[in-house]
Amino acid sequence: MPDIIVQTNVVYLLAIFFIVFIIREIVAFKKILKLKYVFTPLITYIVIITAMYLSYVRGFTVYNIFIIAGLVFALIADIFLMIEEISFFIHGLFFFLLTHLCYVYALGINYHFGNIDIIIMLVIMVIFFSYYLVIHKTKGTLYIPVMLYMFVLSLVLMLAIGTFIKDEYPRGAIVTIAAILFAVSDGVLAFNRFIKPIPHSTVVTWSLYAPAQLLFAFSCYY
Repeated sequence: MPDIIVQTNVVYLLAIFFIVFIIREIVAFKKILKLKYVFTPLITYIVIITAMYLSYVRGFTVYNIFIIAGLVFALIADIFLMIEEISFFIHGLFFFLLTHLCYVYALGINYHFGNIDIIIMLVIMVIFFSYYLVIHKTKGTLYIPVMLYMFVLSLVLMLAIGTFIKDEYPRGAIVTIAAILFAVSDGVLAFNRFIKPIPHSTVVTWSLYAPAQLLFAFSCYY
């Protein structure tokens, strides 16, 4: 497929993504739930389409397939977590756990572990454990799920940062930024749920989460 056609199609996909994203943030801020329930999953759906298109252009690999699978699980998680009338937090947590497991597998393919990975993991675990100490008194029965989720997320971060450090460019840079944005969005979500409600927290969370998922989708091209 000619590069000009690919570039044009990618521009169209990005334009659609940002238009839908901006609309979603506005309706979420104004608490127009019916529209929020339409545009929230639509963002991730567009991200999935983007990942599939880029995979089609480059050729489907095991990496791409697991990134796409992770995005599909994330779409299900988004649907559960966007609902405000009833709490489906544990359901969303479960499907995001599956998302991160897919990302771990994708990033771990042909990954060569070294001493630097131990250092990266220790730094991440110290940061995560410190944050966990802040929220642990309010998580109630979610002790094990939260701990498991944080551990798997730390693996995603380690593999992403390790990929970047080992000069796998540009994929390493892309997935590192994506993983960090995803982790920060989860931190905001956890703070809002377990520590103190944040006004319009969903707007803040998605301003980090949506770009993170888009970057994971774009990593399928490299």
